[in-house]
Amino acid sequence: MNARAFAAVFGGLAFSLAAWVVFDATGPRGPLLYILLASVSPLLIAGYAKYVERSMFVGPAMVMSTLVVLLWTLGTEVFVFALFDLIGLLFGWIPVLGSLRLPVGLPALVTAVSAGVPTLAVLWYLVRRDAPRRAFVLVPVVAALSGLGTAGFDFWFQPYVDVLAAWVAYVCLVGVPVAAVVALAVRRRATVREGLVAGGAVVAGNLAVGGVALARSLDPSFWVVMFSGTVVPVAYVVGDAAIADREGRIGLLGPFVLIGGVLLGALLEDVINATGPDTWITPTLLLSTWNGLDPTEAGAYPEIVGSIMIVSVMALMSFPVGVGAAIYLEEYAPNTGLAGRFANFTEVNIANLAGVPSVVYGLLGLALFNNVLDFPPGIVFTAGATLGLLILPIVIVSAQEAIRAVPDSLRRGSYGMGASRWQTLRNVVLPEAVPGILTGTILALGRAIGETAPLLIISLAVSGSTPDGLFASGVALPLRIYSSSANAIPEYRKGVLAALAIVLLALMLTMNAVAILLRNRYQTNDT
Repeated sequence: MNARAFAAVFGGLAFSLAAWVVFDATGPRGPLLYILLASVSPLLIAGYAKYVERSMFVGPAMVMSTLVVLLWTLGTEVFVFALFDLIGLLFGWIPVLGSLRLPVGLPALVTAVSAGVPTLAVLWYLVRRDAPRRAFVLVPVVAALSGLGTAGFDFWFQPYVDVLAAWVAYVCLVGVPVAAVVALAVRRRATVREGLVAGGAVVAGNLAVGGVALARSLDPSFWVVMFSGTVVPVAYVVGDAAIADREGRIGLLGPFVLIGGVLLGALLEDVINATGPDTWITPTLLLSTWNGLDPTEAGAYPEIVGSIMIVSVMALMSFPVGVGAAIYLEEYAPNTGLAGRFANFTEVNIANLAGVPSVVYGLLGLALFNNVLDFPPGIVFTAGATLGLLILPIVIVSAQEAIRAVPDSLRRGSYGMGASRWQTLRNVVLPEAVPGILTGTILALGRAIGETAPLLIISLAVSGSTPDGLFASGVALPLRIYSSSANAIPEYRKGVLAALAIVLLALMLTMNAVAILLRNRYQTNDT
C-alpha cells in the first residue's frame, strides 16, 4: 500500500504538472478537438460490436479507424501533395513522364485522390464480400467524410471548439478522461451504476473547483488539472484502502509524511534564518526563460516544455507503430514463399537499424520532413518524429522478443477454446508480453531523451520561446546543456549546466517510472 500511495501522490503530481505545462503552451482547445475526433470512431465500433455480440474485428477496426480519422483531421491534402512531390522527385527526370501535362489542376486532382481512394476501397471491399444492400450506405458516408477530411476536420470544427472557455476545455481534456478511468475502475469492483456515480462525481468535482476558482478570482484551469490529476487518484487510493484493505491504512501516510517533512523543514529554515546549501536548481531555473548574461537569472522553462512535447510525440509515434510491427512480424507474417522471404529480409534490416548512429537518423529526418514534406526547420513535430524513427527499431526488436517468449501452449489452449487469432493476441499473448515490451520501451526512451546530434541536424533552435504547438519552433534541454558547456562565464559551465543535467535526469526518471509501474502491474496480475 505504501508503494501505491507514493505512486498516486507523486505520479499524480508529475502527470498534472506535465499536462499543465504542455497544454498551457499549446492551448487546450486544439488537443481537445483532436482527442474528440479520434475517440468517436473507436467508441462507435466498440458499441456496434457489443450490440451485435461480435468482437473478432474490434481491435484492428478501432486502430485503423483512429488512424484514418487522425489523417482526416490533419487534412489528407498535405500528404497527397507530398506524395505527388515525391513521385516527381523519383520519376520527373524521365523525359516522357516529365513532359506530361495533367488534364486538371493539381488541387482538383489532390481532392479527387483524397476523396476517391477511401470511397473506392470501401466499395471494393463491400462488393468482394457480397455485403447486403444496407451496408452500401457506408459508401456515401465515407465519400462525405473523405471530402471533409481533404482540408482537415479541424478546419471545419475548430471554430465551434474555440467558443469554449479555457477552463471548460481543460475539464473536457483532462477531467472527463480521468472520470472515465475512475468509472471503469469502480465498475470492475462494483456495479455499473456505482461506476457511473463515481465518474459523475469526478466531473462534478471539476466543475465545482472551476466555479470556486472563478469566485475567488483565480485561474480555474490550473486547479482543474491539479484536481483531476492529483486529488482524484489520491482520493481513489485512500478510499480503496479504507474499504478493501483496512490493515494497509498506515501505509498511506508515507508520501504525506515526506511532503510534510519537506514543508516543515523549509518553514523552520525561514523562521530561524538558517542558510541552506547553495543550489542552482531554483524556481528561476524551472519557471523562467534563458538569460545568457546572468547565471542566477538563467531559466529553462521553454526547454523543459519543449522536451516534454518532443518526448510525447516520440512515444506516441514509436510505441504503437513498433508494437504493431512486432505483432505482425511474429503473429501474422508468413514463414514461406515470397512474402516469408520479404518478412525475414525486413527483420534483418530492422535489427541492423537498431545500431545505426543517431546522426544518420538526423539526416533522415532532415531529408524526409524538411526536404520531401517541406516542413519548416526546427519544429517540435519534426524533432519528435525524428527521435521516434531513432528508437523505432529498438521498440520493434524488444517487442518481438517479448511476444516470442510467450509459450505456444497458451496460444494452443486459447485456440482450443474457440478463440480467434485476434482474441488470442489480445487476451493471452499481449498481457503476457507487456512487461517485456515496456522494458524495451524504457531503454529506447532513455536513449532518445538525451540525444543532441539529430536535433542539431534538423536545425532545432538552441534558444527560443515556449513552443505553442507541434508545428511551432521547438527548443530542448539537451541542446541547452550543449550550448551551456561552451559559455565563457564559469558559472554556466559549473553550476547551470549541472542543474540542467539533473532536471533532464529527473524528466527521464519520471518517464521511466510510469513505464515501470505499468510493467510491475502486469507482472503482479500475472503472478
